[in-house]
Amino acid sequence: MRAEISKPPAPPADAATPPSACDNCGAPLYGKYCYACGQPVQGLVRHFGSVLSDITDSVFNIDERLFRSIGPLYFRPGKLTLDYFEGKRARYVTPFRLVFFLAIIAFFSLQFAFRIAAHDAPVIAIDNSGIHAESLPALTKDQDQNFANGQVRINDKVWWDVNKKLLRVDWLPGFANDWLNGLVANARINLHRMNSGNPAETMAEARQMTTRMFSVAPTVLFMLLPFFALLLKIFYIFKKRLYMEHLIVAMHSHAFLMLSALVLAALMLLRHALRVHLAWLAIPIGLTEAAVWIWIFVYLFVMQKRVYRQGWLMTSVKYWCVGWCYSILVVFGLLFAALASLTST
Repeated sequence: MRAEISKPPAPPADAATPPSACDNCGAPLYGKYCYACGQPVQGLVRHFGSVLSDITDSVFNIDERLFRSIGPLYFRPGKLTLDYFEGKRARYVTPFRLVFFLAIIAFFSLQFAFRIAAHDAPVIAIDNSGIHAESLPALTKDQDQNFANGQVRINDKVWWDVNKKLLRVDWLPGFANDWLNGLVANARINLHRMNSGNPAETMAEARQMTTRMFSVAPTVLFMLLPFFALLLKIFYIFKKRLYMEHLIVAMHSHAFLMLSALVLAALMLLRHALRVHLAWLAIPIGLTEAAVWIWIFVYLFVMQKRVYRQGWLMTSVKYWCVGWCYSILVVFGLLFAALASLTST
């Protein structure tokens, strides 16, 4: 027998207007949702700006809770996680929204910071008089032969040719093979650019690819969230915690990493902005960056100790084991990012 849903208390008798009825079941409406069938009052048939406002609020939910969350997230290891487990959830941004919001902000911030740093980085030239920084003129070009003429050559053997020898996987449909060959073609062009021209042009191409790779690091960390939670589940199997509890730990720790990436990006931009007129500030800014890196490792260790409540020895062993396993995942993620950046135009 289905349990009856209790009807909310009726409004005062002297209400100015009677409540409207639900379009789905006809029950009186006393709020944004029907108490009988649960249908929302507002659908999608309304002004587009109102729909975008609801979507933005649902995804980001940016309000004063964000400012209540940032301080404990960065300066108090494990505070948000322990409060969430104790049921104190309303005062903070939810873990998924927090890490999602910070991942987006960190992605664009790192993109901007790396591009600024790469654009103004000096080119190192070597000649008979020694090593010095300068912008090299494009006078001569040492043409690359391994990735020239629409071919991919390795040890003088043609592995791919845009006109004669394309990549074909028999069990894949035609559009998938066309997509793979498009990726190979883009990679060939980028590799040809990186291996042709004078040292300045070669370094500029390599720098652009490195910038694209590291700028997607927040995206890589975000995609590795469930795998990090699985590692915690394995190493703390005897704690008998649910996978979702480990996932919350992973989301808060990754949100801290995104916030740390924002701090490092801000310091990078600050050092760039002050490099001419206040060059002496490079030393304190560099020390601050070193402190931020040290705090990342200390924070994650203290958070793991406080959340899982084990001794210093067991926490240290598991911290380094989880760290090594996760580092391998991050390396594979960055290699995938490097491959993606190599095959993009």
